[in-house]
Amino acid sequence: MKAWMSAVIALLFCGALTVSGATRIDDPVVFVRDVLQHFIDAQSRKQTYKPPEDIYTAELSKLFRDDKKRSHGEVGCLEFVFWVNGQDWTISKLDVSAGEPSNQSRKMVIAKFDNLGTQQEIHFAFRKVAGRWLLDDVKSLKEPGWTLSKILSCAP
Repeated sequence: MKAWMSAVIALLFCGALTVSGATRIDDPVVFVRDVLQHFIDAQSRKQTYKPPEDIYTAELSKLFRDDKKRSHGEVGCLEFVFWVNGQDWTISKLDVSAGEPSNQSRKMVIAKFDNLGTQQEIHFAFRKVAGRWLLDDVKSLKEPGWTLSKILSCAP
């Protein structure tokens, strides 16, 4: 009986590990392309899509938490979906590529696309932390330009 209980507990523990695993980013370019493709797929099904939230560096995660705490359940300083640079989206002409800098610990991903007919260029900065690629900051180069970390800090 004791051996049987140990086997059941071991199976439950193994199952819990696979269910609650963190999002793994092997290649930041592929990851950004996949996230934006999920937005495109959702738009064709008239659904919403929420990207994973366990992909941020500690610094960016803290900014998200602080913004949420300050907002008291209301809209915080980030009033749009940064992935698509808008509250709504109809994405077309998607092009995702590697940019500079690119080395063992940092990668820049450049996403160019049209959203609702307006050209977008968004740069996603990734940093490798403890063997994991994590999103460190995001910047839109099209007017009006913005930087995610500054928005989350409620900086003007």
